[in-house]
Amino acid sequence: MSLNRVNRLARLAILPLMALTIAFAWRAQPREVEATPPPAKGTLVVANLRAESLTFIDLALDPPQARSLAVPGPAHELAVLGSHLYVTLGRADRLVEVDPRAPGILRSVEFPEATPHGLAVAPGRLLVSLDTANRVDELDAFTLATLGSWPTGDTPHAVAYAGGEIYVTDSRDGRLRLLGDAPRLADTSALPESLAIVGNLAVTADADGRALTVFERETLRHLRHIDLGAAPVRVIPLDATRVLVSLSDTSEVAVVDVATGAIERRRAVGARPDGLCLDPAGEYLAVVSNADNRVDFFRVEDWSPAGSLSTPDGPGSCIWLS
Repeated sequence: MSLNRVNRLARLAILPLMALTIAFAWRAQPREVEATPPPAKGTLVVANLRAESLTFIDLALDPPQARSLAVPGPAHELAVLGSHLYVTLGRADRLVEVDPRAPGILRSVEFPEATPHGLAVAPGRLLVSLDTANRVDELDAFTLATLGSWPTGDTPHAVAYAGGEIYVTDSRDGRLRLLGDAPRLADTSALPESLAIVGNLAVTADADGRALTVFERETLRHLRHIDLGAAPVRVIPLDATRVLVSLSDTSEVAVVDVATGAIERRRAVGARPDGLCLDPAGEYLAVVSNADNRVDFFRVEDWSPAGSLSTPDGPGSCIWLS
């Protein structure tokens, strides 16, 4: 690690641990829908792009309470490694390490003029895609020193780790890339914004292509194109063969079997849905609405609504802590 990098880390190592506690009320359910118990376990963390903050919602309290942590830039992607939360701050060219219990910022790493966006964890390591630098950096989670870098195509956006392999979408090139000693490339539809690993499959959510593209994970062999008729901005695994997809322009969440290509369900949600988070038990889904500044909850068993909560301005990604 260079001396300049160490100095930057030292200057930002301990930032004020300031949080605001807010009590929330569940929004009423439509009268025709039988009431479903709201989730009552864990802490939901929401990254607020326009408000440049993180919101920590303690769902175990009645009513739920939230603490807000200001961050020095628009918060994009979230990941957990050990007891710490990591956040990419796009236009601020930083990654921050957060103690979710305080909450407070512990350390920060700068990526000058590189625009960090995608974030994934590997054993003892963090993987960060850098939109404007066209590379993926690997960081040691203990020191936050850079261990290595991989060149990518134009605007690497989403990054994922599975089975010892690193996958990244070159969003402007419309490609999925497997990094490492035997790199591979495969064409997606236009503008792959999100990426999920589902068993032996790699699935890209292609916003301008209005589709999912499914590949065999080890070879990147193209398996199928699933036309959604809407712009998918995020995809996450639901189980061994199905994914959840947020459809931004139609304000829906879709359940898709990527092994068969079948679209099993579409569920209306708030305007411009983005973040999708399953609770640690897989019983509830949280859907973040970027335009409506709220989180909607659903019970996965029957997809019944389970309440909603307001958020600060411009929520995007989320993560559900146990």
